[in-house]
Amino acid sequence: MATEECPDAADSREEQVVRAALRWIGSALPLMILALVLAALAWVVAVEEEDPTLDERYSQPIPVVPPDLPEGMLIVGEFDERVQVTVHAPRSVLQALTVGDFTATVDLIGPSSGVHQVPVQVELSKHPSRVILVEPEYVTLELDSRAERSIPVRVEIDGEPALGYLQRTWVVDPRQVTVRGPSSYVTRVVETVTAISVQDANADIEGEFPLQLRDSEGQSVPHVTLMPERVKVRIPIEPSGYYRALAVKVVLEGNIAPGYSNPYIFVEPPTVTVFGTPGVISALPGFIETAPINVEGAQADVIDRSALNVPPNVAIVSGQQVEVRVSIEPIPSSLTVEVTPEAQGLGPGLAANVSPETVQVILGGPLPVLEALEAGDVRIVLDLFKLPIGTHQIEPQVVVPERVTAQSINPATVQVEILASTTLTPTEVATEAE
Repeated sequence: MATEECPDAADSREEQVVRAALRWIGSALPLMILALVLAALAWVVAVEEEDPTLDERYSQPIPVVPPDLPEGMLIVGEFDERVQVTVHAPRSVLQALTVGDFTATVDLIGPSSGVHQVPVQVELSKHPSRVILVEPEYVTLELDSRAERSIPVRVEIDGEPALGYLQRTWVVDPRQVTVRGPSSYVTRVVETVTAISVQDANADIEGEFPLQLRDSEGQSVPHVTLMPERVKVRIPIEPSGYYRALAVKVVLEGNIAPGYSNPYIFVEPPTVTVFGTPGVISALPGFIETAPINVEGAQADVIDRSALNVPPNVAIVSGQQVEVRVSIEPIPSSLTVEVTPEAQGLGPGLAANVSPETVQVILGGPLPVLEALEAGDVRIVLDLFKLPIGTHQIEPQVVVPERVTAQSINPATVQVEILASTTLTPTEVATEAE
């Protein structure tokens, strides 16, 4: 008969097993924790060797974002601050950084007018990484309240109009402009000026001109803007009743040589200013004549310092004489001549037959030179150097005197038959046949 085990005894054995397992775990736990720590440490060392963590200065400067300002306040001048940063991060992260990963800002607490030194805060969006150094740590900015004023425009005239002319009162549009910017600078502006030169002007000056801002000492004022930046100005320039500008009319006497022409005349100065009473001045014609200049038989330029025929009761302001240059040029013409070509360079024992026997040449040049040409002044040369026996087409070369050009040759090429000098030429054959 089997003996049944007591329930209490079974429970006791289970408790003993549990206690034994707990004792084993308790004794092995430090070893397990140590193994985990060593494994983690080995992983960290491996990762660090593969991708070490470095402290490195980023190569590019980081722009600082200007702070938000309350309405009515502004930063004086341009805010273009930049900082350099040093980053603590794995090498792979450092190599992947861009300027856009950084955000540099400044924080103004209770902004007020004046110069402030504020700390720069830089945030980095890539992880794992952090900024460990910002250079410079502080940036300086000047704050001021926004202001604007209306300032009158003044036209500053430089120089004097041309002799015999007067400057009248200028007109400017608009007469006032708006100055905007920091209050401390806007209040320094006392006038806006546009400088315009009227030096030697003999007609109205009109256009758009830039403006300059000036303080009480006449110095330019920075950090402010103008609206508009340019103004329209008209400065009337009118002739004086006592002065008048007259064109110089050259009077020529005689005839230039036949075959020559007078294409143009130079006068310096081309106008002169006269002075007199308004009645006398207004009655004058629009020109004043020179004394007669003799060009009889002229074949070259005539240069003369000529006196002016000044009307009674009138004075010449700029001098009593002008320099006149009368240009004399040959009349271009053309001439057609018939020339017998000359053979050159023909080898020994050779003869040449040329067809046609004469060449027509159209010459160009001054008419007197063409009319003076004599027989032999124009030559046609055929270069037969080193040409063998046979028939050749040769381009004639024209030799002409100085100032003459060959405009065309007819025909453009001639036929040259080279043969032994013992061979009868067609002319000789015809002679024998007779």
